[in-house]
Amino acid sequence: MNARKLFQRLGQKMVLRAGHVLLSLMLVIATATGTAVITLAQGKPPRDADATAAVAADALSPNRLANIKSWAYQLQNADSSEIARSPYDLIVIDHTKNGDAKRMLRPAELARMKKKPDGSRRIVLAYVSIGEAEDYRFYWDEKWVETATPDVPETPAPAAPAAGPATPVPKVEAPASGGVTAIPPAEYSAKPDRWVSPTAPAWLGDESETWSGNFAVKYWDKGWQDLIIGSPGSFVERVLALGFDGVYLDRVDAYYEHIDDHPNAAEDMVDFVIRLAEAARKAKPGALVVPQNGEELLTRPAYVAAIDAIAKEDLLYGSPVEGQLNSTAQLSNSLGWLENATEADRPVLVVEYLDQPPVIAVAAADLVVRGFIPYFGRRALDTLASPWQVAIGNPAKTIATSVPGVAQKPQPARDPVKPKTKKKKRT
Repeated sequence: MNARKLFQRLGQKMVLRAGHVLLSLMLVIATATGTAVITLAQGKPPRDADATAAVAADALSPNRLANIKSWAYQLQNADSSEIARSPYDLIVIDHTKNGDAKRMLRPAELARMKKKPDGSRRIVLAYVSIGEAEDYRFYWDEKWVETATPDVPETPAPAAPAAGPATPVPKVEAPASGGVTAIPPAEYSAKPDRWVSPTAPAWLGDESETWSGNFAVKYWDKGWQDLIIGSPGSFVERVLALGFDGVYLDRVDAYYEHIDDHPNAAEDMVDFVIRLAEAARKAKPGALVVPQNGEELLTRPAYVAAIDAIAKEDLLYGSPVEGQLNSTAQLSNSLGWLENATEADRPVLVVEYLDQPPVIAVAAADLVVRGFIPYFGRRALDTLASPWQVAIGNPAKTIATSVPGVAQKPQPARDPVKPKTKKKKRT
């Protein structure tokens, strides 16, 4: 580490030793007054001057993610025109219209989304779940599941509100490891009891107790991996052929759920992501690979080398209790693992599911001072949130107020908390 980075790291740690008391006090003041010491402004976030240079819509800068200062995450109701008008540097979307495998995005729509209002280049990544199978994907076979009442149609969802159609939602139970799972949006409805058919592939496991329509998989199995990578019809190659700049990998953290019965669960996930990265870049040179969660895997140098950035949900809030601050110990552990990414110059994208402007302001300040790139939205990921700007005093200068947490290296013996995940609605 050079002297500049050393002094920068020391300075950050000194600032971050404020503790949870400071954050709690700031939140009390902000909530009580309806304001925050940090203002939220509409418009694009602060950017370096060299990040505004126009880039051709079909080409990426050689440093690719070095100039990313903002990002967005929307898995349903994505509108190419709205995204094109937004100032975000990077966006994660699904390659289909609301999960409908028959309604894939057109290359022209992707090309429109890649161009920002100022003419510069936006990076567009495709959402790909690699740790769970989804029953609305192109690879799914309805014969893989059986229901308790096969001759009776499923109970229809309640009448939809005027704003949009009702959609199925997950069953909610606490995980076996303890804690609280994310509570799905109220507009969802539960599915009837069903189970995996004896004729289903050997790699297919039980349906998620949190999100219906999502099934555990033995991701180390060749049969599953062949659906994700390795041929023109595989998931990753398919989305890259549409024109996406790369892939955003969800459920990398699914390895948590296999540790007890599969001792090599972590290493097998690392190997899978590395293979995926190689296949993606073979199909499309320069393809970006960004995993979400599972930051413990960042202790493996080969894993860090294979990815271009890391995304983290609920770093400050919402794990395990929605809308509440995470524990200091949990934050410290995550920061320690994420440090392996920042030391390798891999950007850290953070998504917090918050909706109160004062709380967002405090969280934004904390994440910016850590050098992370935040996004704030609904857990349903069904809207494109308004851009934010963190500024105090001089609008041209970003000044972030610190909040708690000292990034310390975690102990390997720590039992990970089963993370929360989110999935898109299906129409």
